[in-house]
Amino acid sequence: TWDYYWILEMSEMLMWNIDEGYTEALVRGMKKSFLEEEDYLALKNSTNLNDFKTALEQTDYEEVVQSEPSPISPARLRTLLRQKLADDIQYLQSQASSPLYEFIDIMRHGYMIEDTIYIIEGIKGKTEYDLLLKRADPLGEFPGMRTIKAAESENYASVYQTVLIDLPVGKYFHKFLEDILVTTNEKDINAKESIMKDYKHEKTKNYLKKIWLTEVYKFCTQTLAGPSREIMENLLKFESDCMTIQIIYNSLGVKDLTDAKGRESERKKYIHLLGYLYPGCDQKLTDADTLEKLKDAVKPYDQYKRMLEHVQEPWKDEEFNSGAKTMDDYMFEEQAKVYALAFEQQFHCACFYSYLKLKEQEIRNIGYMADLVSIGMAKNLPQWKKIVVPFKDVYQLIKLCLLYTSPSPRDQRGSRMPSSA
Repeated sequence: TWDYYWILEMSEMLMWNIDEGYTEALVRGMKKSFLEEEDYLALKNSTNLNDFKTALEQTDYEEVVQSEPSPISPARLRTLLRQKLADDIQYLQSQASSPLYEFIDIMRHGYMIEDTIYIIEGIKGKTEYDLLLKRADPLGEFPGMRTIKAAESENYASVYQTVLIDLPVGKYFHKFLEDILVTTNEKDINAKESIMKDYKHEKTKNYLKKIWLTEVYKFCTQTLAGPSREIMENLLKFESDCMTIQIIYNSLGVKDLTDAKGRESERKKYIHLLGYLYPGCDQKLTDADTLEKLKDAVKPYDQYKRMLEHVQEPWKDEEFNSGAKTMDDYMFEEQAKVYALAFEQQFHCACFYSYLKLKEQEIRNIGYMADLVSIGMAKNLPQWKKIVVPFKDVYQLIKLCLLYTSPSPRDQRGSRMPSSA
């Protein structure tokens, strides 16, 4: 029996290496492009945005920034870096075959959803359409983006039923609209127009991201095999739990979301059901109407416990100038550890997903530091300590690799839980 499973695992790795060995080698080579601590120190020591650009020219971003006139504004810098990331992901996808090609495609759907919502909301606000396209996230670009202009008619039923349904993300919007009709007890299909015209942007995005993450999970567990399925299943469960914690945390102090009715009907619509917290912690999470109750609900899981250990109530979260870490900052730290460890095993799709997520963190770092430099923030203030360096001290975290180890005939104890952190 052991020989059978060993041969099966070796066969899966061999076939992966034949089909995607070159593409995986590319993304692992691109891992070398991440900024290291000395690069961040050089950026921090910049006295102005001209110096900041000079320091950035000594990194992998040289070609991106060197032709730009100085100084580069933080907003422009973020756009340039995200465009480079989008180009890198597109190149990797062009070198991939099935199912990696489809995996990268569905991976990008999350950004397409955000761009679609952004454009529709911009149209609602009478923003110039070409300006909306220019400001959209390059990672979410797709050929049919210009067809969304039909939303100018203000017939949102038509937009969601006929325009969006033909886009790559149409299936997510279709599922969203069907769910909305069910939860509002509407049977008339034309009710979509009035419902969607007044539906809040953030609620729409959260609901659609929940649907999207569920579809990614289905794809990974039903289409991928071997280490790809195992590692991505764990990554997505972790990400799902993070979204759940974030939604509950942000709802604290909002009466309509934390009273008994709001927790059961409104807030629960956005809670994810595929992470480690579900179903064991579901009731405690549903009942959480204070930060202490939320901390108690996630207490069995060390990673989630660490995220919430030092956070304040959301309405007490300090502003930008205070330097105090927010819920997002603690979450980014834990996510960076988990994504970095995906590179410690070979022959799988998860390194592509992790590369994207860690590059996004790097871009957040650079943009945030550019903001600090632009306002002349003193170097000894705590704001500078909020930078999360990908792959920092990763070897001290190797014990977490159990989270990603594929079960073998010698170890059939099931999925590794976040509490192993």
